[in-house]
Amino acid sequence: MKHIDLNRKKYENESEQYSRANNIKIQGIQDTNPRESTRESAEKVIRMLKDNDICNITMADIDIAHRLPNKNNTNREIIVRLVSRQTKGLILANRKKLRRTNIFINEDMTRLNLHVLMCVKKKMADEVSDAWFNNGKIMFKNHMNKIQLVKFDDYEHWINLPWPKTATK
Repeated sequence: MKHIDLNRKKYENESEQYSRANNIKIQGIQDTNPRESTRESAEKVIRMLKDNDICNITMADIDIAHRLPNKNNTNREIIVRLVSRQTKGLILANRKKLRRTNIFINEDMTRLNLHVLMCVKKKMADEVSDAWFNNGKIMFKNHMNKIQLVKFDDYEHWINLPWPKTATK
């Protein structure tokens, strides 16, 4: 019974992640209008990508773009659904050009995938030198510089590891 439940959860997570395959999330684009329209959000994304020499896209490349609500409704992220995954790949490949800015572009991840990624990054910092998400997969580099894939079957292991103790002053 547990195996069937795990398979169902895996399928649900993979299906939800697949539905996000054309999406990116952008943090750090100025958010001054609480009633910003989807067109205004898309125009800001297009301008930021062009100004930072990431890529030149037009409105035709964007299915929809809008701000995501957050607790204080300030500095809201923009979620962008692109028409093409190739455009998404180009944007992600060039996002390193934003390194010294306060703008960040990431893949849109399911809540579960994001949680597991954070577990991998933080819970075994002495054994994991880097962790990332790419095309629906969580990867990490171990202390011996070997890249490993986090399989869905291992999600529970990562989630159940204890969080590191924070140093107290």
